[in-house]
Amino acid sequence: MIKTVIIEDEIAAFNHLKAILDTDYSTKFSILGQASSVKAGIKLIHEINPQLVFLDIQLEGGTGFDILDAFAETSNFEVIFTTGLIDYKEKAMDYFAFYYLNKPIQKEQLSIVLEKYLAKQTSFDLEKYMAYKNQLENRLTKISLPITNGGFVILDIDDVIYCDADGSYTNFITKDGKSYLTSTNLKNIENMLQHANFFRIHRSTLVNLKHIVKYQNSGEIVLTNAHKLMVSSRNKKTFLNVLKFMSYTIN
Repeated sequence: MIKTVIIEDEIAAFNHLKAILDTDYSTKFSILGQASSVKAGIKLIHEINPQLVFLDIQLEGGTGFDILDAFAETSNFEVIFTTGLIDYKEKAMDYFAFYYLNKPIQKEQLSIVLEKYLAKQTSFDLEKYMAYKNQLENRLTKISLPITNGGFVILDIDDVIYCDADGSYTNFITKDGKSYLTSTNLKNIENMLQHANFFRIHRSTLVNLKHIVKYQNSGEIVLTNAHKLMVSSRNKKTFLNVLKFMSYTIN
């Protein structure tokens, strides 16, 4: 049995989640406690030492991040966030390999997440959490990237000219002429940057629209670093519509 706690300040949301777990997963997950505030949540985790924590982001006395900060040096549990806040966080969560549920929690959605957890049985990862937290706090002005040496690099999104796929890795080319290889595939990068003026011009390249200085009818674009790229015929129509919407001059 997986030792589980729920930290949630909405009684209805707690009861709903507990009912699904008790009905469908009673032989796999044992709910050993519940808390509704940051202070009580920290105390509960210390007492129970759970393997899995369902954690609301907005709580009495602070946020779920405050609880995770309290266990930055000692955490050995996995986190499934639950929240009614719907924005880009779900994509960021996928990128950083956390789990995330929108409230009201749907039974089918919960089942998918729990099956993923059961398959991986992973623990909370401090580095991934800090990168994720940074991503939330900077509201898409910066991006934290896991790089091949096991560390992270933090870039200003506006400084990124384009991203180029390299197998399951991605190269970030920036305006200062540098290139950063991140151990994340282009699809996940695209998900992270979908609200930040980036467009996938073809299967292997994601371009920052702010760095396009010229477009030719042949499909060729010129970037601020003088680099030239081709827009695929498949994406050309949509790309042109995006440029027109952004009030670019089409030559």
